[in-house]
Amino acid sequence: MPRLEASRVRAACQRAGWCTVLNHLAGDQLATALDRPGRHVACPVHGGVHGDGFRLFADVETTGGGICATCGAFPDGFALLQWLFGWSFPQTLERVAQVLRLDPEKSACVPAWARPASHPSSHVRTPRRPRASMTLERLWAQGLAPDHPGAAVLQRYLAGRGLEGAHLDAEALRLHPALPYWTQNAHGRPVPSGPFPAVLALLRAPTGEPISLHRTYLHPQGQGKAPVATPRKLLPAIAGQSLGGSAVRLMPAGESLGVAEGLETALAASALSAMPVWACLSASLMQRFVPPPDVCHLTLWVDKDRSNAGERAAAALRDRLKPRLAVTLRIPADPIPAEMSSLDWADIWQSRAARCVV
Repeated sequence: MPRLEASRVRAACQRAGWCTVLNHLAGDQLATALDRPGRHVACPVHGGVHGDGFRLFADVETTGGGICATCGAFPDGFALLQWLFGWSFPQTLERVAQVLRLDPEKSACVPAWARPASHPSSHVRTPRRPRASMTLERLWAQGLAPDHPGAAVLQRYLAGRGLEGAHLDAEALRLHPALPYWTQNAHGRPVPSGPFPAVLALLRAPTGEPISLHRTYLHPQGQGKAPVATPRKLLPAIAGQSLGGSAVRLMPAGESLGVAEGLETALAASALSAMPVWACLSASLMQRFVPPPDVCHLTLWVDKDRSNAGERAAAALRDRLKPRLAVTLRIPADPIPAEMSSLDWADIWQSRAARCVV
């Protein structure tokens, strides 16, 4: 088997920047430290009440190294990753080479997203890529396509909502098999739990460019959502971007398109109507939605809730778009059950599926 040369991988890390590599492989563990190179934070291995036991070197972009007052010093990124994950050096070399897409049989090749821009003057510093962008790329690359054998948890979860057999596009939805769930302890320090399988939904701007990533943490067996305080989380938008107008493009749009708030609501609305339906993820984002220019008719699949927030957002979107295209509102006719705070089209679809089974 061809061998990876450590010198080649080190050189590629220098070109790509160690922050990119560390974010892809250990972004969850090193999130706070990557935001504050040279400053003390809680140790990613043993924590710490005062949060002052660990820091990445100020020149981490070049060296990849860090130091913990308890665990010791790690002069470069390879030593740091070995300490974090217990990998051997050959394992670490292979993982880093995978991030940089290095082929043992070919000359070193750093992917375009990892290469610093060239400048006519060597004294001009290359701006560091926003961490939100690197986190999005890392998590998305770790996700499995919905039809992958390792994504069976996703299929079981959807089957529990009556959505088995729904067409799922790997460019819109993926399953992360084991994603840590981060909270804060009593001292405000990030602490992980889980990991849990998680549905990854790619949010795209009106231009079609990826802008953020939504995560739905699932029960390990797919039996509903994970037992955590906030099973749904949205990454910050990539720096300089706004979430306004964006949506999860679950399927290709035609002249007619539907939009809904939640992912499951959008899939259920599509199953009910056979039209493509996108997910805006919230009432506020639905109100700001910008449809593609080829859409002539837009159907708003509205959540019915006791606060009327969904209906108000849909009415505002309709009024904004009415001059240039036809807009139809679809609101569940059934009353909201006493034990529920809202009723959406996923609930309607699930109740119909249950009646069909009976």
